[in-house]
Amino acid sequence: MPQETVRADYLASNTYRAQAGAAALARLPAAYRAVYQPLLDARPEYLAAGFDEVEVRYGTFDACLEGLGVDAEELRRSLLVG
Repeated sequence: MPQETVRADYLASNTYRAQAGAAALARLPAAYRAVYQPLLDARPEYLAAGFDEVEVRYGTFDACLEGLGVDAEELRRSLLVG
């Protein structure tokens, strides 16, 4: 799957999780909200850091999955539609 597609889907989490995130933050004392907000955000730099780490440690995502004991083809079949 192209990284741009993964990035777009990942960032869409901000929209789909906005209500849940706002509710979680509302339960915290005001002084904690700014600290916890970044943990609830899907940020481009977070995903980029993940891609970079996979490349450094494993070279490819398939190699990463293999290292984790996950069959890449089985994962694709179970997650991708169409």
